[in-house]
Amino acid sequence: MFLIKNNNITAPALNLALEEYCLRYLDPANDYLILYINEPSVVIGKHQNVFKECNYTYARAHGIQLVRRISGGGAVFHDHGNLNFSFITGFQNKKLSYFKKLVQPIAAALHQLGVPAELSENNIIIIKGKKISGNSQYTNISRMLSHGTLLFDSDLDALQNALISNLDFIESKGVASTMRQVTNISEYTNQSVNMKILTDTLIDAISKQFGDLNDCRLSGTDWDRISELAEKKYKSWDWTFRRSPDFIVRHAIKYNADTIESVVRVRRGVIMEVAFRDRTMRDAASGYLKSQLIGRRYDSARFEIINS
Repeated sequence: MFLIKNNNITAPALNLALEEYCLRYLDPANDYLILYINEPSVVIGKHQNVFKECNYTYARAHGIQLVRRISGGGAVFHDHGNLNFSFITGFQNKKLSYFKKLVQPIAAALHQLGVPAELSENNIIIIKGKKISGNSQYTNISRMLSHGTLLFDSDLDALQNALISNLDFIESKGVASTMRQVTNISEYTNQSVNMKILTDTLIDAISKQFGDLNDCRLSGTDWDRISELAEKKYKSWDWTFRRSPDFIVRHAIKYNADTIESVVRVRRGVIMEVAFRDRTMRDAASGYLKSQLIGRRYDSARFEIINS
């Protein structure tokens, strides 16, 4: 197995592009491991509704980035106190049992640090019933990406606020996340354990399971292609927002001095229809509000509208 150096990059779009590039283009005869840390971000599954899986208003106000990954599963929160691991291996028919084999050395590393971690029935790593690691997989039939998170010293208040939507959904398709109580690994270690010690201990435990990890440094050309993939895909509005399943949501629209209850239908990230519950609203006001909203991207729409 090879350990891929990510050059201490903390940009989530670049690290997701790195995973996909290595999965698709590195020598398939080898297995690879990537360890990385991201800036504050919410990473949603491929088939999820970004607006239902996070509090978009809170995320935008606090500089939390929103990115979509290629694997399924639920939304996770990343920040500088969270360590991400990615295994790139050959395809396995029994994917779940193979994922258990991959994460067993991670649990062993935590035990070495005095952390009472254990694997749940679905291979989530928990401590005393609280979740410290979420995971997901992606396969292209020949290769498999198995990746997950490790909450070491994350901002759990920001995590909770970012992963709870503030919207009132009437209808929404897509894969929903399962919320569980979470905790930090650092709560169960002594103060001398830091992120570097955790990382080194993980590498040592994985080496014992799979053999020595040889360094794999990507070329300048590789990084150029990874950067291009990040720009064209992972930073794009189409990939992050347009792929969200259709949904219907209630909104209280502030119009001059009035607050008007409305129902908004969104398709592929764009507002397609607005209906008002107030039947006494003047047709002119209704037409004006619809003209301000219909056809706009939902993430940039203003629901406090001043009639000019």
